[in-house]
Amino acid sequence: MISHDEIQACLSARLDGEQPSLDDAIVDAHLAQCEECAAFWEQALSLSQTVRFAEVDGNVAPPSDLADAILAGVNDPWHAMMQRRQVNVMIGRAALCAIAVCWIVWAIVGVVGVGEALAQTPEVAAATLMGVAVRFGVGLSLGLASWKPAQIPGIVLIVGTMFTFTLGFAVLDAVQRIGAVAPMTVIAPGIALLALAWTWIADKGVAMRRAWHLLNADPTGL
Repeated sequence: MISHDEIQACLSARLDGEQPSLDDAIVDAHLAQCEECAAFWEQALSLSQTVRFAEVDGNVAPPSDLADAILAGVNDPWHAMMQRRQVNVMIGRAALCAIAVCWIVWAIVGVVGVGEALAQTPEVAAATLMGVAVRFGVGLSLGLASWKPAQIPGIVLIVGTMFTFTLGFAVLDAVQRIGAVAPMTVIAPGIALLALAWTWIADKGVAMRRAWHLLNADPTGL
């Protein structure tokens, strides 16, 4: 009685180009009647066609296009990641440019308020003029960040400090119900800070992710 293992061993030898231990007629007759061995043969054929090893100089070697196939498999996710990075950076830079224009327009509108403040007291006029200068400076800084995202870390320190202090004063103002802090003085720096953070993460996120994989002994991670 011929076992399934013997037939499957002969089928494997046939695929490898070796001489099977049983006659081909016996193997084929068993294959026509045994569903288990037929399924094994179909699976072996499918696997053999997938691998597709070629004979080169008498040695078994992979096909010549295997390197291209491997590189294509690696490059596809890498290219997809770089495309996402470019899109996110473009969105962030466009947002920074638009916000910079808003800050500069806000500063120009504030210049009109300087003339009105001069009619009151010198202290009010000085405070209004200082606010105009700060808005204009922030607008220019955001424009620089949109042009050169590498400058974002330094600008984040300024805008982040401004937002933190303004938020603290706004909370104190709300608790004491003074009503001296305008909501826009908190919202505007917050939006600018979010845009700066978005652009910086989009620009440096890939490098940070690669560094993280290297620290975790996974240099192949994207």
